[in-house]
Amino acid sequence: MRPIEWLAQDDRGFLTPSAPPNNMLIIPKEPKTLFLSIGRLWNNEKCPDSRISALVEIQKNDVGILVKTTTPSPPGYKLPEAPSGARVENLDAFERVCVFFVEDSGEYLEIKLCIGGQYLVQGFDGPHQMVADFADVRFAVRHEVLKNGKMINEILLPTELFPSHLTALNAFLVAGNQVLAYHPLSGSEPDLHQPNTFPLARVEE
Repeated sequence: MRPIEWLAQDDRGFLTPSAPPNNMLIIPKEPKTLFLSIGRLWNNEKCPDSRISALVEIQKNDVGILVKTTTPSPPGYKLPEAPSGARVENLDAFERVCVFFVEDSGEYLEIKLCIGGQYLVQGFDGPHQMVADFADVRFAVRHEVLKNGKMINEILLPTELFPSHLTALNAFLVAGNQVLAYHPLSGSEPDLHQPNTFPLARVEE
């Protein structure tokens, strides 16, 4: 199993690991950021396509939790017909980053950010037991394509919807017929809904 990474940016903009704070991921208050680098397959094996990777940045601000993803344009990717910023139900058919936030009760949020800027937020009271789709919530989202082809996506999760007692989190990239994970999963198939295996996490007070 890979060690949990605590990443920081040096003065050149490169991500460098530093000492993990008690082996727990901490979502800090802005301007600090938690960086999660996704570059290996869900089972911790090396990805056969080095072009597939993602960076997830998470921070707390005055109104909620900001989640930002950066992804290169994966080869042969597809996008939904909906415009960027739209809520799309069937995002599992497209390249996306998935971030899970787990409550101490076992309930959790899954945030899906398509590389084209579409999104889906769902709540679960156990693995695969979806109980909330937040269809009536208007989330603040942002999509940007950089000159180098990388795609930036952001979503702001309001404080009242975010787990009040965060205990774990994980992040995944599904692209190019591959499933990559920040922290590896167990089992013989890439089932993302394994909250009991995710790294411990908390929000900075």
